[in-house]
Amino acid sequence: MYPYRESGVLPGSEIYFNTIGTHTRELFLYINCCGHYFCEYGYRVRRESMDSLLLILVEKGELRLDYQGIHYTIPQGDMLLLDGSLPQYYDTAEYAEFFWMHFAGLNCFELCAYLTRTHGSVVYHSAKVSALVHELVSQFATNQRINESEHSRLLYSILCYLVSAAAPNNEAEYAEKNAVQQVVKYIQTHLAENLSLKRIAAEVHLSQSHLIRLFRAELHYSPHEYIVLMRMDRAKYLLKSTDFPIKMIASEVGYGSESSFIGAFTDKVGISPRKFRELPLG
Repeated sequence: MYPYRESGVLPGSEIYFNTIGTHTRELFLYINCCGHYFCEYGYRVRRESMDSLLLILVEKGELRLDYQGIHYTIPQGDMLLLDGSLPQYYDTAEYAEFFWMHFAGLNCFELCAYLTRTHGSVVYHSAKVSALVHELVSQFATNQRINESEHSRLLYSILCYLVSAAAPNNEAEYAEKNAVQQVVKYIQTHLAENLSLKRIAAEVHLSQSHLIRLFRAELHYSPHEYIVLMRMDRAKYLLKSTDFPIKMIASEVGYGSESSFIGAFTDKVGISPRKFRELPLG
């Protein structure tokens, strides 16, 4: 369907709508509408709010965007992903071709906020995401039967690929991410030892407060919380894969006594180590 009412949109452009049922809204990610536009100077959108995310993949030319007080230029091959509930303005200075979609559902707004915060931008470049956008829009263009669960999987893959594409923007940010990974590796290697925050921070030459901030920003845990989680995972593995006594397992995962390990395990897992060992899995 050619969207002839939109200024600057050229013949050959297409727009597709997708009516969503309550079942889909509750369980899946879903596309509300999408399209493939060929535009000339004069195409512009000023929107205060909509109840979905906006993704645009620029095929030719470039798109200009004003969003949250920042001006972006999205060139050929790049894409933008933004929270449509916030005001946005975008236009084309000359000829441009792009695919676009409005989608929502599940935790997509939270993922979008995380991406923007982590990447420091709403502009991305990912060949994998480009292929998925083409695939999704082509299903509407060729009148293929819409499989709601498959659409949801592809949309979630787009968000996950963009997380991978959200690489550090500068050397300082890269160094910080690398420091966190070094700490993670150190924790995993020395899990049975006394892992104090002071000792860990010294390993990567950071202050304790700075390390906590980096850890929370990257992994959403403090170093102490992460250590506890790793110890619980290791303890679960040993409980299920070995006949080691509880006391030995406690020592293997860094607890000074059997009682302190049992207390910590029961608090985090909800059952005692002995009951977890007896619990059938699979």
